[in-house]
Amino acid sequence: MLFLPAMANCADEEIAMSRAYEESMEQHRNAYIAQALGIDVDTLDDYPFELDDNASNDGLVYSWRVLWDDEAPPGVDVSGDVGSLWSDIPVAPDGPNEDDRDA
Repeated sequence: MLFLPAMANCADEEIAMSRAYEESMEQHRNAYIAQALGIDVDTLDDYPFELDDNASNDGLVYSWRVLWDDEAPPGVDVSGDVGSLWSDIPVAPDGPNEDDRDA
């Protein structure tokens, strides 16, 4: 049973690396979103949002849609009405893909 602690440490390291990778991807994504909206990342962090694809039925992504939880940052172009605001931004250039993580 000497191998169990070593295996547990290996699993913990993999989980930590996975979390670090996901955090890095989120930071990269948020930096792109902020730049596309013309604001800084700190401002973006103050306005909760979800990100969705504006895509055709066959999966062609035209843009990303930033769905604002409550309100958008001042100066950001928005569509919709209060309680249902969004901003369209260009799709980010190809970068690391979540699917590539395990390759």
